[in-house]
Amino acid sequence: MQIAFHTDSGIKRQENQDYVGAFTNQVNRVMVMVADGVTSTEGGDVASAMAVEHFGHAWEQTTCNSMLAISTWLKETAVYVNEIILAASQRYEDLNRMATTLVLAVIFDDQIIIGNLGDSKAFLLHKNRLKQISFDHNLRNELLRAGTITKKAAEELPNGDSVTRFLGVDDQTNIEIDQHPFLQKDMLFLTSDGITKVLSNTNIKRIMQEKISLDLRAKKLIASANQQGAPDNVTALLVSRDDEKDTN
Repeated sequence: MQIAFHTDSGIKRQENQDYVGAFTNQVNRVMVMVADGVTSTEGGDVASAMAVEHFGHAWEQTTCNSMLAISTWLKETAVYVNEIILAASQRYEDLNRMATTLVLAVIFDDQIIIGNLGDSKAFLLHKNRLKQISFDHNLRNELLRAGTITKKAAEELPNGDSVTRFLGVDDQTNIEIDQHPFLQKDMLFLTSDGITKVLSNTNIKRIMQEKISLDLRAKKLIASANQQGAPDNVTALLVSRDDEKDTN
């Protein structure tokens, strides 16, 4: 398995409110994460850093090694990290109502657990098909899933892209957890929404499949998004199922 990640403020923002990291627990189980601070409130960069670092350092202390144990741990830790972010926002006036989205993956030999709140995304490249495997928590999708709105009405919904789940803001923490196969030659891509706003799945897949090192592919995803005028911070985290040789 190989992991590569990079983050950049992008061409239109001076501050980078994305945060990314990879952590290993006591039984060598790897967790990778991307967080995207909410730009409409102060302290988004602090919230995203706190989410990844607190989640990551807590993970490093665990011996969790089963799907059930990890799912339980994720739910409990999301509540714990949310409380930490809320406490900091209440303590410091300039961080009032800071918040962040989060997407994470825990890697097994042939499975992955995906957890997310908000609209940071996880994609799986499998047999030449790139598919989003996380659920975007926005108003449109939540109403569609609940069956309270039609697809046509959802397309016309004002503020349909408004994010509905965060770490921070309030004490409602509902991390969505799912499980997916992660097989030979598969590749995982975690990102904030900066890249996907300007690059199609076809272009993302093409870069992910290039015969260059995984690190260079992550950098190229960011560079390509910036070349297309990415309106937000841009982050790319790639996990290759196989131990590929770096190619310059």
